[in-house]
Amino acid sequence: MDTWIADEMLNVWALLGALLGTLLLVAGSLWAGARVTEQARALWRTLRGHRAEAIAAVDETTDPLIVQLARLTTIPPAVWATFLPAFLTALAAGLDRALGEKGEAAE
Repeated sequence: MDTWIADEMLNVWALLGALLGTLLLVAGSLWAGARVTEQARALWRTLRGHRAEAIAAVDETTDPLIVQLARLTTIPPAVWATFLPAFLTALAAGLDRALGEKGEAAE
């Protein structure tokens, strides 16, 4: 029984416990990452049909989002109204490409 409590065995048990804990942490992280990716893909598939409405909502200098962004930053509303539609279009195309799906323009 003393061999189970010896300093060398305590070190072995601590090492095995750390290894098991690390493996559980890695497995949990991989599982959670897969679920997050799955949810993000489902969300994008749902939202991608509303791409035109989202871009139309941020293309005028008087749109509420543009006004709020101009208020929070020193960037003028005209710059935001030019940047956001281009950014959202590029983001949507990138998400379609990353998910391996056809874009709305190709359909």
